[in-house]
Amino acid sequence: MTLAISDYPRKRLGKVAEVNGMTTTDGPWIAVREAFDITGLKPGVLARWGEEGLLSVLRTAERTQRLYLKPELELLVGLGTCAPPTLRSVRRYLRTHEGARLVTALAGLLSGQGFMVEMVDELCLRVAKGTGPGAVEIEGRRRGDDGDRWWFGWVGGSWMCEADKPADAGVQVKAALREVMVA
Repeated sequence: MTLAISDYPRKRLGKVAEVNGMTTTDGPWIAVREAFDITGLKPGVLARWGEEGLLSVLRTAERTQRLYLKPELELLVGLGTCAPPTLRSVRRYLRTHEGARLVTALAGLLSGQGFMVEMVDELCLRVAKGTGPGAVEIEGRRRGDDGDRWWFGWVGGSWMCEADKPADAGVQVKAALREVMVA
């Protein structure tokens, strides 16, 4: 497929930038040499990760070099431990960050309904109706028997509902808190 001249410039936001709330206007866009200097990743790796949608890429014309979003690359550097980041570390970061985003969304929903919400860690929260002793703990975790999708569950216990349905989780939390208050 040949792209028409009108198809350029082409900006594509990568998943790393997306999960961190970045936009295509957040950066300077930098050339591959500077991207290598920042990350230590070879140009072929940068290009492949861009094609896979992990990194943001800007192309101004068909045969011009790729440009990369500098703030995204600077964030990426933190994923490596004294070495360039690996594909495994990037994918692990994206998986965990996605779960944290879903748990944070549930926390916002519940606190907006007047519940006391405390983030235990990035994938776990404690919810109470008031300042009393009754509370429940919910965690976000991947469910292997459902295509590795994110679910909410009771800490150390059973599954609650899919994590992309926070309202369903809210209903179950309210019911559980009623039982805790009665007991």
